[in-house]
Amino acid sequence: MFERETEGVRIELRSLTKHYPGQPAPAVDNVSMDIPAGELVVFVGPSGCGKTTTMKMINRLVEPTSGEIRIGGEDALTLDPDELRRHVGYAIQQVGLFPHLTIAQNIAMVPKLLGWPRERIAARVEELLALVSLEPSAFHDRYPRQLSGGQQQRVGVARALAADPPVMLMDEPFGATDPITREHLQNEFVKLQKQLRKTIIFVTHDFEEAIKLGDRIAVLREGSHIAQYDTPAAILSNPADDYVAGFIGQDATLKRLALLRVADVPVTSPLPDSLLPQITVDASLREALDLMLAHGTDRCSSPSGVLTYAMLCAAVDSRPEEVVSSDR
Repeated sequence: MFERETEGVRIELRSLTKHYPGQPAPAVDNVSMDIPAGELVVFVGPSGCGKTTTMKMINRLVEPTSGEIRIGGEDALTLDPDELRRHVGYAIQQVGLFPHLTIAQNIAMVPKLLGWPRERIAARVEELLALVSLEPSAFHDRYPRQLSGGQQQRVGVARALAADPPVMLMDEPFGATDPITREHLQNEFVKLQKQLRKTIIFVTHDFEEAIKLGDRIAVLREGSHIAQYDTPAAILSNPADDYVAGFIGQDATLKRLALLRVADVPVTSPLPDSLLPQITVDASLREALDLMLAHGTDRCSSPSGVLTYAMLCAAVDSRPEEVVSSDR
């Protein structure tokens, strides 16, 4: 059974369709895709394109009209829906914490339903609070109303991870936070996923967020069809049509720079230069460009050596004037 797994499992959707009675068109129309084990796949598209409905069919909060869902090789439509949901983590934009329960009790909810021993639950709560950067001694006995929006979102992610599920569904989990908190949560989540390697379906309307988080992106169009399903780099380099290109916008080059790290670019000089502005090897090439522009120079230095503006342009196969015009 896939619920005994802790690392991600493969998800297969075949001709998945949802047609609500009385509606002239299906909410989701014949969606097929393979989601590799341990990858984060982002569903992105306009309101009403079927992103959330597709995701909710995976844990059967919405029952499909037709089609097939396989999780870790198992036919999800033959499983008891309540049992299925206990083994699929779920985090939403509204967080959905129980206001009358403490943070520890909120996180412990699913493990308790699964019959975990009290000692194991307590240890798991402590572990997860530390994992999402909330000091256990400070947050264990607080109530949701005593936390900021960003802190509540962290608790929501911790609760979704509580039973160590192989699959997580996340419906715009950072959407209700301010831009600074949202960026911080995104950065923390990227680090977390590198450690956990869960299979994650993440719904957003924000293409920038999709690029930042996704191993793959499914761009859905109105009418509930998949316009393109590929890696962020492939979509940015070769959008399938004008619809996908419209999602990317005019600054595709800058978005491609955000996908690459300084460490990904071979440098000509093996030695850093302390007289140049400094950047870490884990920073993105977009951050390197911003640093160069801020200092009025065409190069910066990292521990691996000197990175030049020309090298940055070559890394995304763009002419210098294209990068400059994109940043304006």
